[in-house]
Amino acid sequence: MCELMIVDDEPHSVDSLADTIDWKSIGICNVYKAYSAMEALDRLKVRPVDIMITDIHMPKMNGLELIEEVRKVWPRTKCLILSGYAEFEFAQKAIQLNTVEYLLKPVLNDEMIEKVSVLVEQLQSEWSDITSKEQAVKAIQENLPLLRGNLLHEFLQGRQHSRALWERRLELLQLPFHYGNRYMIFVLRIEEGFHSFDTDNRPLLEYAVYNIVEEIVGMMFDVWYCKDAYDYHIFLIQWKCSQEERDDYLSALHMKESEYIDVLYSRVQHNVRVFLKGHISILSSEWDWFPRSLSTVYYEMLTVFRQQIGKDNSFCLKLSNYAKPKHIHTLTTLHEPPVLAQLLETGRWDEAERKLGLVFEQMIGNGKYESRDNLIEVYFHIYNAFTYILHRNGRKISDFLGRSLEQLIDGNAYHHAGQLFERTISMLHQLRDESLLEQRDNRLKIIQDVQRYIEQHLSGDVSLQRLSEHVFMHPTYLSKIYKVETGEGINHYIQRLRKDKALQLLKHTDYKVYEIGNLVGLSNTTYFIKQFRKDTGMTPQEFRDSLKG
Repeated sequence: MCELMIVDDEPHSVDSLADTIDWKSIGICNVYKAYSAMEALDRLKVRPVDIMITDIHMPKMNGLELIEEVRKVWPRTKCLILSGYAEFEFAQKAIQLNTVEYLLKPVLNDEMIEKVSVLVEQLQSEWSDITSKEQAVKAIQENLPLLRGNLLHEFLQGRQHSRALWERRLELLQLPFHYGNRYMIFVLRIEEGFHSFDTDNRPLLEYAVYNIVEEIVGMMFDVWYCKDAYDYHIFLIQWKCSQEERDDYLSALHMKESEYIDVLYSRVQHNVRVFLKGHISILSSEWDWFPRSLSTVYYEMLTVFRQQIGKDNSFCLKLSNYAKPKHIHTLTTLHEPPVLAQLLETGRWDEAERKLGLVFEQMIGNGKYESRDNLIEVYFHIYNAFTYILHRNGRKISDFLGRSLEQLIDGNAYHHAGQLFERTISMLHQLRDESLLEQRDNRLKIIQDVQRYIEQHLSGDVSLQRLSEHVFMHPTYLSKIYKVETGEGINHYIQRLRKDKALQLLKHTDYKVYEIGNLVGLSNTTYFIKQFRKDTGMTPQEFRDSLKG
């Protein structure tokens, strides 16, 4: 269903068109009214429409100028000129602005229905093309390397999704990696040299290195690549052939699998050194079953680079050379993005509670993560997250917790994960309830400010755009929170205020009807009288006369 706006400085023309045609029968779900070009632009900022019908001759900004402004921001909006003037120059200008039709007043309803129906069909056809599966597939194909890299990065970070979702995304991006496949990961670091590539040419250098890897390793292996946030280049590989074919191939080369892999890595380093005049380092993992241990192995490799390899370069090593037994294990669910502080900061309370549930589920009943060190790790992470969000909001943690602060500071008060979990959930609910209450108070202050402004400027500009500028908010958001908190739209409040003020002025002053119209912001006397009759059932003069009887 499409939405339509009718723009004309003659209110009766707008109302007649809007109210006498069965728009829903031709696919129009909503019809909006605007009584000037400026009002139309204000309304479009809040609620863009699919089709706009506009008069040509209007004060301050004519219909053609309006269409030019609309085209700048909403180029797909279909525009239709409706006017009592048949000057050829206007028709020419309308055609130049890609206006579909130019109709002369008076227009029969059947004629209008026919023209708008054509526009609806055109819109449906255009958006059908835009949203078609073929277009989506084409867009994915054009951005395939980036999308594949982003997906690998999610695996490396340890993002939690269902297996079904991961498999759908792998299939969508045409990746041959499947659950249970045998995989290896290697991390490549670009080192010194490469003097023919300056800083601005870094992307070209990285692309050249990737091509060398693809050329050498990609002959027998599927290669999946991404670059991480630390400028390491991550490659996931798996054999393209079956196990039997792999064994036959290695047998013909008189090599073990590990020897063959080492040869490939050495060849990559050699070609980079010879053709790009630079050095690279490679650290590879053992084989595993996809995607088991992928995130864990990745972070272990980063640790090895940082702690044990450091600034050494031009090496080609295996992670197993640095393996050592670990007695303490990091709680992966605790540090997976989004972290707790991010969820608290954005007010995603349900997600924060689910995350905490996953963290403590990983700890409780799992001897691997039930150490005192892990409890301290979680304790400080939670403490820092709550302190961060409270300080961001200008609050002291002592004011938030009161007497409970001493217990929280004393980490020894928590002897097992269950105690800390219960206390954390209690703090989360307290923060959520206080934040929602504060949010509502802030909204009510904004609404009161808006209402005061309307009351003080009723005879002037009280458009939604002006009101949103006054309270420094987006028009759509202001309109939404006003409706949520008051139960009525801003326009309904303005109309009600205008009616009430007009009634008071008619009762207690001798102002003429047109003067009262000006004072309530309706300078078009004809429209003021029509609106007053719609609200009260009588004209302003009839109401005034009824007071004398």
